[in-house]
Amino acid sequence: MGLFGKMRGGNSTVGLDIGNHSLKIVKLRHQKDGYFLEATGIKELPKGTIEGGEIKKRDALIDSITHLISQCDPSIREVVFSMGGHGIISDKITFKIEDDDNAEELILWEASQRSPFDVDDITLDYKILRRFPETNETEVLLVAAKNQIMQSYLDLIYDAALVPVIVDVDAFAITNSYALECAGLPDMGTVALLNIGHSMTNITFIKDGIYHSTRDISTAGEFFNRILQRNMGLSSEDALQAIKGKTTGSIDMSQLKQSVSYAAEELSSGIDLAFSYYKTSENTDSIDKIILSGGGAYIPSLIQFLEERHQTKVQIANPLAHVQYSRDLFGETDVESISALLTVAVGLALRKTGV
Repeated sequence: MGLFGKMRGGNSTVGLDIGNHSLKIVKLRHQKDGYFLEATGIKELPKGTIEGGEIKKRDALIDSITHLISQCDPSIREVVFSMGGHGIISDKITFKIEDDDNAEELILWEASQRSPFDVDDITLDYKILRRFPETNETEVLLVAAKNQIMQSYLDLIYDAALVPVIVDVDAFAITNSYALECAGLPDMGTVALLNIGHSMTNITFIKDGIYHSTRDISTAGEFFNRILQRNMGLSSEDALQAIKGKTTGSIDMSQLKQSVSYAAEELSSGIDLAFSYYKTSENTDSIDKIILSGGGAYIPSLIQFLEERHQTKVQIANPLAHVQYSRDLFGETDVESISALLTVAVGLALRKTGV
């Protein structure tokens, strides 16, 4: 099974985002005039189920997946899922290709030479980003996934009575969601898509609407949780609710803002390193916008901190901006208060026509 591909027929695609802290599922119906959200759901995982991308409690994870499916849509069988960033490397290379007939052979051979993994232990794939006819050059995104890690996820999906049809990567799913949110008219310049998960943050750079690169940052939601527990004397659950923006009258908002700023400074140090890498590679001084996704997108006062710290516009992703849906699907939940959590799942569900 490759990392890129197309769905087999059908008008609906299901994206399953397996995170360290929770599961997210999105079922999109592909229509001539856009997309319709047929089913969605979020389920928190038992603590310690996945740690650092490694599945620690396999049976608990399978139970959680099957429970979420039964709640959302028991008819779901085929899914697109993501391996996150674990066991995967990517590289962007420009080739001079004279003959399209030999393009795939040349690209995959080059990918095998560049991968730090043993070629027998990986699955290689690629995606053509841009062609430059005047020079016969082609810009290609190379991806290598460790077979052992990919197979463990594939086996898990099968054991949950599902059929994995495409394996994706979080960064590419987030890029797809961004393209949909922009309605096919992305901003020119550089946009940094900052996905703040439970144990890892990744930052994906989009230049003039085209994927450029992704960097990982170790500071994420779990770090904010620990800081709030330590500085404010909160329990892990109360800190988690505060991070989600669900505060009660007993929370000292001034102290909360101070604690968030302390943790955000650590996050910003990682962002600075990623920005420095990008600016050096592109010989530029500016990042035009930061778009937040993942559970950490709703951390109180984080937007204001990042805007001041990085001197650029910051906003929260809304992957459902151009998706039709019934509000009844979300019950009493405010859609805008959770939509950023669905960014990866939406991106996965868009994979009917490829990346």
